[in-house]
Amino acid sequence: MELDELKAGWQVLDQRVARLETVIADRGHGGVRAELRPLVIGQAIQIVVGVASAMAAGSFWVDHRDVPNLLVTGVLLHLYAIAMIVAAARNLFLVGRVNEAAPVLELQRRVVTLRAWRIREGRWFGIVGCFMWVAMIVWAFGLLGVDIVAAHPAFIGFQLLTALVCLGVYAVVARLARAPEGRAVRRAHERLDEIARFEAG
Repeated sequence: MELDELKAGWQVLDQRVARLETVIADRGHGGVRAELRPLVIGQAIQIVVGVASAMAAGSFWVDHRDVPNLLVTGVLLHLYAIAMIVAAARNLFLVGRVNEAAPVLELQRRVVTLRAWRIREGRWFGIVGCFMWVAMIVWAFGLLGVDIVAAHPAFIGFQLLTALVCLGVYAVVARLARAPEGRAVRRAHERLDEIARFEAG
């Protein structure tokens, strides 16, 4: 019986040593930061797309200052592109504050801040995005020299109704989403929880 207890004790010790090695490897080689790497890449791409979109939209509304519908459309798209850049820059800033050398409690606080921002940002872009594609349609026709709002208002009205349906669908999907902050942030949060549980004993 004592031998069995000794073997069981050694197994528990081996498991804790293995977990300790994993934690050390994670803290030393960017375990939490590594989980956030896909987010960093995605936000870098978003900044590039945002800059290109802002330039295109800015040029569009400047060239169509005399057509109110196209002017408003261009300004809306320009503001949306700027919001993309600002949101991505804030994401990168918050990820940069996730320092592996910091105490676990501080790391948790910073990841929670990032998670909260990602949820708010996602909701904003989700809601606005339901309508922004209508502006994209107006913009596309505008590039062809057609003010589709003035030429076919019923068509745009139908698109706006469709956008409202899209908004309803988004509201349901957002409520059911298991990781509204994104998979990368969710994995980083879970990895940090594992480290915290281990260090707590």
